[in-house]
Amino acid sequence: MSVQVDKDLLDGLIDSEILYQEAPCGYVSLLPDGTIIKLNNTLLTWLSYTSKSLLYKKKFTDLLSKGGKIHFEMFFKPMIGVKGHVKELSYEILKKDGSILPVLLSAKAMKDVSGTVLAINIAVYDITDRKSYEAELLKAKKIAEEEKRTFQFLADLIPEMIWTATANGNIDYVNQRFIQYFNLPEKGFKPSSVLSRIFTEDRKKFIEAWRKSIRIGSDLHIEIRLDNYLGNSEWHLIKAVRYVNEDGVITKWFGSCISTEEHVLALKAKDDFISIASHELKTPITSLKGTLQLMEKMKSSHPDPMMHKLVDRANRNVNKTISLIDDLLNVGRINEGQLYLNKKRSIIFEVINDCCNHIKNETDFDILVKGDPSIEADVDEGRIEQVIINLINNAIKYAPESVIIEVSYEKTGQEIKVSVTDQGPGIPLEKLPHLFERYYQVESNNGGKTGLGLGLYICAEIIKKHNGEMGVESEPGKGSTFWFTLPA
Repeated sequence: MSVQVDKDLLDGLIDSEILYQEAPCGYVSLLPDGTIIKLNNTLLTWLSYTSKSLLYKKKFTDLLSKGGKIHFEMFFKPMIGVKGHVKELSYEILKKDGSILPVLLSAKAMKDVSGTVLAINIAVYDITDRKSYEAELLKAKKIAEEEKRTFQFLADLIPEMIWTATANGNIDYVNQRFIQYFNLPEKGFKPSSVLSRIFTEDRKKFIEAWRKSIRIGSDLHIEIRLDNYLGNSEWHLIKAVRYVNEDGVITKWFGSCISTEEHVLALKAKDDFISIASHELKTPITSLKGTLQLMEKMKSSHPDPMMHKLVDRANRNVNKTISLIDDLLNVGRINEGQLYLNKKRSIIFEVINDCCNHIKNETDFDILVKGDPSIEADVDEGRIEQVIINLINNAIKYAPESVIIEVSYEKTGQEIKVSVTDQGPGIPLEKLPHLFERYYQVESNNGGKTGLGLGLYICAEIIKKHNGEMGVESEPGKGSTFWFTLPA
């Protein structure tokens, strides 16, 4: 089916003169000496001139800035004469009011058979918006450079070592403190030279942790020893946080190395003292326990009921003291690498149920155990019971209003996950990262701190010895769940 198009309409649509005059770009034609002989309405409108004021009265160079005049005579005209055309040369044309119109010029020469230039046709493109955009980009670049210099200035004032790395983990900036600590050249040092300064026994651990952070996109948090320029090893906490763009892609890592040498030495001194004191206390406490056991047997024949209460109270206090001393001795074994496991194939339900029954008999709490009774694993039953009892006792201590405590376990892939959940007040978010640190104590409901802050630390080390992981999930007002995993 054909469509009959009105010839007059078609002629009107393709009227070459209208297209020339109202084109979205300017057109101007010149004689070889630059005299303007034709230009369209678009260019006249841009410049606020009339055709009468320009045609055959002005040369094109009269509309150009001083630098533009020189460039037009020295480069434009020779180039158009030799090549016959030019493309996208940048100029500034002066409007009638003296303001500037930034443009790009593309031109083509009309020549006779002998190659002599008869006229030059020029297309003029307004690039005002483009110039504004370029100016904004330049301004943004200057601001970014200024912010970068400010960051580097502040980073150099900080006493800690500061560094940044690319998305794939390559160090691209270090501050002055970093350079001074390792005695590195100001420029051109290799990342491998920094890795060689990590204490030999810690190097593999750091590389594995750093690769894991890059692979899964998690923040780095690891304590290792670094060798300074004198060759002395000092403990440092290495942190790296990821910078994610709007698309959720990691584009940068910001890191720090904070010295923990004094803290580590203080902990070691504390550990040494506690280890000596706990060993010294073990003998008299054992003797006292034996004496109380004899009194326990004799109290039934004693007529005074007060004697019964005093013996029971003394037994409870001695048992608490023995538990504290055992914790201290366990810490000593952990620090010396002497926490040994006696593993055997065990049914997880039986391990959990035994210690839960023991706690049920001593408290009014309802402890629910959920899981597949057939799940088995190679574990040290005594140590795992120690972990579970500690987690349940913590739930009783810090969430006393939580009448029900749930202990659940499940097999997921190649591991078994055990969780202890309470319905208590929860734990503030800022305290969660520190719960498994040695000597870290959390305030109980009455505002005081109880224990030595070693229970969760010991639990985490026991699970680590089983090649598992330990963690916590909590939200204020919604209870807490402490969990650990075991290889299946």
